[in-house]
Amino acid sequence: RNIVKFLSEVHSTTDGRFEVFLRFVAGLSSPWAAWILEEFLGPFPIETICRVSDWVKEEVQRQIRNAGSEYGQRRLLNMLHYLFESQNPALAQQTLGLVETISFGGLR
Repeated sequence: RNIVKFLSEVHSTTDGRFEVFLRFVAGLSSPWAAWILEEFLGPFPIETICRVSDWVKEEVQRQIRNAGSEYGQRRLLNMLHYLFESQNPALAQQTLGLVETISFGGLR
C-alpha cells in the first residue's frame, strides 16, 4: 500500500481522530526513533521514511498557503507538530527556511 496515499487519506478526516497516529508516524520518520524501534519492529525501509518526510514537508507547505482561516491555522499548527515529531532539523530547515512569519492570530 502507498504510504503517502494512506497518510493523505487519514489526514483528510476533519474530526481529529488520526492526529495522534499521524504524529506517531511522523516521529517514526526520525532516524533515531527508527533505530531504537528496529529492535522490536524490525528494520524500517529508508524509502518509506523518506516518503513520510516528504509528505510532512509538502503538507506543511500546503497548510502555510492555506492558513488564512481559523480552520487553516489549526491544520497548520497540527502539521507543525508533525514536523516537530520528525526531530529532523534538516527537514524543518527545508520546509520553513524561507518562511519569514507564521501568524496564528485567528486561533482561539
